[in-house]
Amino acid sequence: MGQGLGKVALVGTGAVGGYYGGMLALHGHDVHFLFRSTHDAVQSKGLWLIHNAERGKRDHINKLQAYTSSQSIGVCDWIIVAAKATANAEIVKVLEPLVDENTSLLTLQNGMGNVENLAHALGGDRTIIAGLCFTCINRTASHVIESLLPGYVQFGELGQSVSEEGMKMVHAFESSGVKVRVSESLDEALWRKLCWNVPFNGLSIAGGGITTDLILADPALKKRSYKLMLEIQAGAKAYGIEIEDAFLERQFELTEPMGPYKPSSLIDFLDGKPVEVYAIWGEALRRGEAKSISMPELKKLLHELSEATRLHNN
Repeated sequence: MGQGLGKVALVGTGAVGGYYGGMLALHGHDVHFLFRSTHDAVQSKGLWLIHNAERGKRDHINKLQAYTSSQSIGVCDWIIVAAKATANAEIVKVLEPLVDENTSLLTLQNGMGNVENLAHALGGDRTIIAGLCFTCINRTASHVIESLLPGYVQFGELGQSVSEEGMKMVHAFESSGVKVRVSESLDEALWRKLCWNVPFNGLSIAGGGITTDLILADPALKKRSYKLMLEIQAGAKAYGIEIEDAFLERQFELTEPMGPYKPSSLIDFLDGKPVEVYAIWGEALRRGEAKSISMPELKKLLHELSEATRLHNN
């Protein structure tokens, strides 16, 4: 049995949540998964994890603790929130039956402001950490999650280094076979994550529903990607965070081997689901402009995404 975490609830069992929750469960942690539409499929077939980097190794979680309501799970020691940030306004009602004054939380959500949202909504002097997933993971069937590139998860805690309680979750991930990094500054980690998310998630939609390889192959889109990264770099610098030029170049090098990869925002868009437009692009623009940083490329992309998602959902 995995040690140190106690009872864990996984809220938002999509690709990312299902994969990391699955890895924890495989290594003996007491993980209780909250499912929605895929509950019946995983109940009958279990949850399968496929690791492409390990020659297609397959893990089957056959003793899956699957639920359709948080009331059925009850109070937990830890909650992992992997729901889309678009659900933040409604998620409090889902979390309330899982929480008491001693419950700690990990958010694996994209974008900025998620830790602050949870702290404001749930209150109390509780540990809330963020895990930024630098990886490629897709759900390829209702009960199958595929890791295309393992990457790593970078952990941080708002306004301080990761606490002793937070490090329990970090160690649990690491001992479950997940590569981890720990950041002294959560804000720095968030700005760095945006260097990939802003251009590649955004242009995959604005470019007409295209995969990352097509962004790299198009000189105009690739140039636009770099301009967007430079604006994120400038926004970070206004908050005292230095992102080196080599890190921006590295984003292209990391994307090349992904091949025809569909970023998570594109998958949501094509499936007719809400896209995290504000959490990823809107909040970055707001924070940059609050420091008088000019971000014309980001403003243009935000407008394009707002229009695309509005038209797509009408």
